[in-house]
Amino acid sequence: MNLQKVIAAPIALGLTLGSFPVFNSPAHAKSIDVPIPKAVVATGFNAAFNSMKVRVDNYGKKQGTSWLQNSSYILLPNGVKKSFAIPEYTFNVTKTRKLKYYVDDFNTSSIKATVNGNRIQATAYFESQGEEVKAKCIRRRLKKWGECKLKMERDIHLNNSRISTSLIPVAYKGSISYASPKVDFKTDVRIPNRLCKAFKGICKHIEGRINKELTNTIESNLSSGLSSTAVRSKVASTVRNSLNKTYLKKYKGWKVVKIYSKGNNFVVRLSK
Repeated sequence: MNLQKVIAAPIALGLTLGSFPVFNSPAHAKSIDVPIPKAVVATGFNAAFNSMKVRVDNYGKKQGTSWLQNSSYILLPNGVKKSFAIPEYTFNVTKTRKLKYYVDDFNTSSIKATVNGNRIQATAYFESQGEEVKAKCIRRRLKKWGECKLKMERDIHLNNSRISTSLIPVAYKGSISYASPKVDFKTDVRIPNRLCKAFKGICKHIEGRINKELTNTIESNLSSGLSSTAVRSKVASTVRNSLNKTYLKKYKGWKVVKIYSKGNNFVVRLSK
């Protein structure tokens, strides 16, 4: 048979090779981009993180010359309590006298999620009541260490304390969760002025060490907790439930496959 006639026949009928169905080809998925105000997405993250709590406490009953009793923890957004330990902070005042510091009942009281460029920033604020860091004095007499009385206030105040967690919204399990969490703890450590005058040079050392070690402990433990897939899954579920009440209400059964920042909105790509 003439090959030219075989090809020309369907063309003569107004058909092309593309007119014929191709079997076993996958159906094209439907997709749509939905712009959602960043403040609305932040509201969803606020709902996801409002149950998170941080408690820092290692002050307990006296045991010899130590009052160390760790009960610090982070209550993560999925309801899991992650315990962590902080040490007692010991400082030599003289050859025969030491100060020991313990964090006492230091808790977050509120948390708020806001927008910062292409990130969501969840900030937890700590209570600021009384002396958050307790001081104990021990001294050596006849080669034996024991507790000594404090003739002046040596407790420490932790003021303006907060934890800021910066998160990039990403598509996760058909919803929106986060990636690349950055945790930043800030506090103002303040020692009573009378102690600083009596023992010149020790205040900056005490303030600097407590601030540095406390910061590293809180940041590393919270970062570790937020890396959990279970936490990210819980956040994704809560954020989706929040958005289903507003901008995603009519997209039941659609999955979030991408999210990106554009002006005042996060553009959410849905697929079905």
